[in-house]
Formats: sequence, structure tokens, C-alpha cells
Amino acid sequence: MTGPVRIGIIGAGRIARTHAAAYKSVGRGVLTACSDVNLQAAQNFADENGLAVLASADALLASPDIDGVIIATPNGLHAEQTIAALRAGKHVFCQKPIAMTIPEANDVIAESEQRPQQILQYGFMLRFTPPLGAIRERLKNGSLGDPIVSRSAIFGWEPSARWFYDPKEGGGVILDTMVHFADLILWLFGPVDYIHADGGAYVLEGAKEFRSADNAVVTVKHKSGVISHQYVTWTAGHGNFTFEIYGSRGEVAVDLVRSQASAAFMKPVVGGCGWEFPDLVWRYGYGGEQQHFVDRILGLSNDPDAAADVYAARNALALVLDAQRALDEKEIVRC
Repeated sequence: MTGPVRIGIIGAGRIARTHAAAYKSVGRGVLTACSDVNLQAAQNFADENGLAVLASADALLASPDIDGVIIATPNGLHAEQTIAALRAGKHVFCQKPIAMTIPEANDVIAESEQRPQQILQYGFMLRFTPPLGAIRERLKNGSLGDPIVSRSAIFGWEPSARWFYDPKEGGGVILDTMVHFADLILWLFGPVDYIHADGGAYVLEGAKEFRSADNAVVTVKHKSGVISHQYVTWTAGHGNFTFEIYGSRGEVAVDLVRSQASAAFMKPVVGGCGWEFPDLVWRYGYGGEQQHFVDRILGLSNDPDAAADVYAARNALALVLDAQRALDEKEIVRC
């Protein structure tokens, strides 16, 4: 295939708009069509981005004019729709998580292993967000010495729909939001020995209704000896994260909440004022992972560890499911 890669997107919600924005800077790939169970939402999204609207996900997957699909639907649909897309012969980029359960994730793996010629990539954009790739290189080259402890605070936006809170559909704050850092810490520090978690429904009515946490703390002991500590929240009123690593020879810290690559201050005007930052996650992370997806379809990238594959996605799911179990059972969960 020589390109451009023609991409369709299933889902027309908040994360779909994030990916559509990313494609404005993606080379050799273009969004061409969308579908959503809410046809008006699909039409609005299509009008915003110059796309064709197809009547259903099945119609989009059946289209010969689409090479790859982005699955940007509620979490509980990911496994089923990924399998359907693979069977339709499409390359697949799926938002996290891979599935809601390990058996579902294993079904996806089994399907993907039958189709090694098709790309299956997962939406863990932190791998493509500066400076996290450089931090991984520091860990690999030993400039920090032996890593000992990491600390992170993960700020997710308040959910935009009830399904986020539902343990069967969205999974709550650990599965939906901390899963990004589950992949990150596995990528940086390796497999898990045991997990402890605590938290609860402190603020949000949806979390209280479904008895799922809107704030949680998860401590992971890795088999490498590293201890990683994650605070994850939906109630801070802003997004992004802080991340620190302490090693035997040095330390490194990232604060994408209060500082970015540059900053600008705007005097008060109607509609907004104050400091503005060119957010690295939204500007580079999502665009980077989509560029990598397109390049892999075209055979231009062979880095097997840059993006999260189906096995990494299952490992991240396993970590957050164990963390949720540690929270629910108030016990240390050995992995």
C-alpha cells in the first residue's frame, strides 16, 4: 500500500474529536468517514470534519473505501468491535482499554493472532508524549541508576456520560483513566508483583450511584523492585498529570499540569484569560500515536515497542483489574 491511508472512525464523542484534531497534522493518512449509534451526533461530527456519514458501524466496516478504523466508543464495546473490524479485514486503532475482562481480551488476542498482516494498535498516547520516551531512554541507559520509586498524580476530566461510572460499561476511574499509567509503568518498570489500592466515591453522583470510585490511590510493587504510586482522580476540575522517578543515581520529574514546553499569558478579556500552555499530551501524544498507526499500515515503521500492542493492552487491563479488586476487597492482590 502506498497511501494515503483512509481511516474511518466509529464513535462521535469527545475522544473522537481528539483524534480528528490529531489527523490535521498526520501525514499520509486521512479521516474519510464516521458512524455513531446517534445519527445526529455522527452528522454533527461529520460536518465539523468534512467526513462522510455511514449508517452504522457494520456499514463502515463493510466499506471498501476504508483501510483502517479508529474505535472510539464506550469501553464495554471495544472487544466486540475490534474483533468485528479485524474480521472485516481492517487495520484497527482501538481506544483503551482493550476490553472489560481478561477473557474478552484473550478473545481479541486470539483473533489478532490469526491476522498478523493487520495492524492492531491501542490508544496509550503517553508513549508518544514528550518527555516520557526520553525518560524511558534514561532508564535503559542507566543514567538514573537503578529506579527505586515513582510517584504520579493522574488528573482525568469529569466523565461526560453515565457509562463511565458503570463497572460493566466504563469501569470507573481506575479502569478508564489510570489504565494509561498502567501501560506506562509496565513499559518503564516491567511486570507486577503485587498491588494495593484504596479510594471511593467522594464527589461525583455517578460514582456514588454505581458505587465506583472517583478518586483512588494505587500502589504497585514491580518484580524489578520498583515501587510505583499512583493517585488518580476525576474531581480536580482539570486534566493532565505529574510524574516523578527516583533512582540510585538521579531523579526526573514531569509536571504537565503547571508547566509545558512554553507558556503565554493573556490579559483578561471576555471569554477567558490567564496562562495558556500548548498541552503536550493533546498536541503530540494523540498525533504521534496516529502517525505511528498510519506509518505501520504503510510499512514505514518497524519499532515493535513504540506503541501498545494487543499483549501490552491486555497487561494494562490486568493491572487495573487487579487494582480494582484490591480496592473492592481491601486486600493486597498478588499478580
